[in-house]
Amino acid sequence: MVGYARAHPVRSGIIAVGGLILGLVAFLVTQVWFTFDAVATESFDPGQASLALESRSEAEVAAAIIEAQNREARLREVRRDLIPPDLETELLALRSAALRRPPYTNRAAIGIALPDEMFDAYLGVGSDASGSRADTIVLALAPTDGAAPILVSIPRDLYVRNPCTNGWSRINAGLGGCEGFASGTELIALMVAGYTGIPVDHVARVNFDGFAALVNALGGTSICTDYPARDPRSGLDLPGGCVWADGYTTLAWARSRHTESLIDGQWKVVAGSDFDRQRRQQDILFQLARNLANFDSLGSLGSRLEAVAGAVRVDSGWSFGDAVATAWRYRGIGKDGVNRIAVKVSDMRTSAGELVLAPAVNFNDLLASVYAAAAR
Repeated sequence: MVGYARAHPVRSGIIAVGGLILGLVAFLVTQVWFTFDAVATESFDPGQASLALESRSEAEVAAAIIEAQNREARLREVRRDLIPPDLETELLALRSAALRRPPYTNRAAIGIALPDEMFDAYLGVGSDASGSRADTIVLALAPTDGAAPILVSIPRDLYVRNPCTNGWSRINAGLGGCEGFASGTELIALMVAGYTGIPVDHVARVNFDGFAALVNALGGTSICTDYPARDPRSGLDLPGGCVWADGYTTLAWARSRHTESLIDGQWKVVAGSDFDRQRRQQDILFQLARNLANFDSLGSLGSRLEAVAGAVRVDSGWSFGDAVATAWRYRGIGKDGVNRIAVKVSDMRTSAGELVLAPAVNFNDLLASVYAAAAR
């Protein structure tokens, strides 16, 4: 072997380099394979779930409605301690008035069906502390014609059709599922599809602790504020300026709906809507994607992949090849390479007196503004 190397130095060098490259590739493939194999999975077949929901008897639908009402009643009871007595009285009056209104309908909340082959649709869901409500809902659309991907954050309070009750509810209630007929991820995927007109192909789900651990493993995020900021409800406490935040601080920033800033010596509410949260959440997602892509060694890549595996639950139909192909296709993508959609809504009180967000513009119109091929 030594003699051959001396006689053919160039060829030997090429063989050595080629062997090293193949070894690195094999290591990376093996690392990704074992990491993806460790990701928790769940059954996900929204098509079958839809058929099961449609084939129910009237008694089964009635039972689903009662279960949904009981679940909402339990949640209201948990929140009751946070509602002042005078506001509770006002809500009761609003509920009584709403019950006298005609049945609710909203054409803007019903999506125009698009061909399944037009997009690869990926749904990201962050659950709240209960695990039965979605705190964050992000839909990523990859046009199969190679056009730029599309990202939309869906407000958790968006009021849409719920195929479990055959009525209307906040979209985040879908994560509670429809017992015996659709899992939480299947039901919320069906509700997203009903609103957008686009079938969901794959879903990834993360909880609070998993998200914080993921951020820590990927090196944290940068958060910039003009003034000191706080939100006791989410645990946010920022000194002002730009800081490098750990997982729980990043989570508090992403979740905050009652952000206050210290301006001229006084704490003032500066943000309180889902849309402020959506901008923050998308910025955090882009930072995490950049951190995941910027590994400086095979060891750091392995630790980052392990962090993803430990934090995320994906659908069982997402194969290893699909995951790798998707990650490779969008490696290093930034904000400028993504078309983003903002959902248009209006405030509304339901018959139960709950404040929700009613779609004001059909999703197809919003989608067509950034992807003309979807116009219908």
